[in-house]
Amino acid sequence: MFSGNFLGELRTLTNRPTRLLFVPLTALALAISVFEIITEFGRGEPIVEMLDDIALFVVALFVAVGLVLELIYNRKAIDELQQQLSDARGKLQRIDDRSGNIGRQYREVMQKQFDAWSLTDSEQEIVIGLLKGLSFREVAGLRNTREKTVRQQATGIYRKAGLSGRHELAAWFFEDLLDPMDSASNPTDLRTETNPVK
Repeated sequence: MFSGNFLGELRTLTNRPTRLLFVPLTALALAISVFEIITEFGRGEPIVEMLDDIALFVVALFVAVGLVLELIYNRKAIDELQQQLSDARGKLQRIDDRSGNIGRQYREVMQKQFDAWSLTDSEQEIVIGLLKGLSFREVAGLRNTREKTVRQQATGIYRKAGLSGRHELAAWFFEDLLDPMDSASNPTDLRTETNPVK
C-alpha cells in the first residue's frame, strides 16, 4: 500500500495539467505492456525476455494506483471541506438569528425605559445618537437643527433620567451588556426597575 509521503511527493512533482497527461500515458503503458507480455508468453519466450515489459507494467500499475489513491484522497478532502462549510454556514445562521433576537429584545427594553422616562420622539432620537457615539454637532446635523438645541434637549434628558451626563447615560444602558453573568443569558435584565427622576 502506498504511504502518504508517496502521494504527497506525487502531488508535489506533478501539477494538475501534468497529472491529467499521466492518465492516458499510464493507460497506454499498461495496455502496451500487457499486450507484449501476452504476445511473448504466447510465443513461449522465457521470462527473462519479458522482464522489460513486466517492469513497464509494474511501473505503470504503480503510477495508476497512485493516481487513483490521490483522486480518492482529493474527493474525500473536498467532501470534508464541503461539510465544514455547511456546518460553518449553519453556525453563522444560528448566530445571526440569536443576535437578531437579542437585538430586538434589547430595543424593546430601551423603548420601555424611554417610556418610563417620558422621553419625546426627538429626545429618543438624541439618546440613540449619543449611545452610538455621535457628538452633539453630528446629532444636530442628522436632525437638521442647531447644536445648542441638541445640548439643551440632552440636558433635559439627563434631568428626566436622573443622570449626570452622556457618559452616565451610556453606562446606564451598556453596563448590563458588559456583565456576562447577568445580561448574556437575559438581555431584558436592564435596570427597568429603577425609578429615575421625571
